[in-house]
Amino acid sequence: MTDAALSQFEQDTIEVLGELTEDWDTGFGGEMSRDTSIVHELEFESIDVVHLVTALEARYDRSDIPFAEMLMVDGRYVEDLTVGQIAAFLHRHVGDGEG
Repeated sequence: MTDAALSQFEQDTIEVLGELTEDWDTGFGGEMSRDTSIVHELEFESIDVVHLVTALEARYDRSDIPFAEMLMVDGRYVEDLTVGQIAAFLHRHVGDGEG
């Protein structure tokens, strides 16, 4: 997969996050980038992560994306994720030409 494909997954992730958070008062004043964290900066809680996963599955019309691999490391939930980490995960598991 190319850098352009990864960049598309970053754009897709930012778009989905923007849709999910458009009515939130998070205090996040900047533009989202690959370094934006969903917990620390966008103030996601666990239910919001569930909504994000559901929105990404709908975006790619896939229910087989192994999100547990992204959300858990060594049997423990990760504390935070960045747009770049989510995009890299999608890059690996969804592939070129999707979205």
